Amino acid sequence: MEMSQQSDVRHFRYDATRLRGKRMRLMDDLPTSDAGHIQESLRGVTDVICLEDTPNLMHDLRVHPVDRPDVVARVEFRQLAIYNDQP
Repeated sequence: MEMSQQSDVRHFRYDATRLRGKRMRLMDDLPTSDAGHIQESLRGVTDVICLEDTPNLMHDLRVHPVDRPDVVARVEFRQLAIYNDQP
């Protein structure tokens, strides 16, 4: 990832709240759930929309690719970053 792209996003804590509806960047080319399950449906996807307010007990968040609400996957929160222009 280019340096300019990295400065556009920031990581967040495992106990972050108010994440539902936020646009996020996948920081891994092949994202997985906390249990290590590969999320094939997100292969090649860069940006996703968060469907949950906060990570669950396993530190996963349900997300879908932008403009593809029918494709839902679980991603471990450390593989996601939120865009800086969002509170």
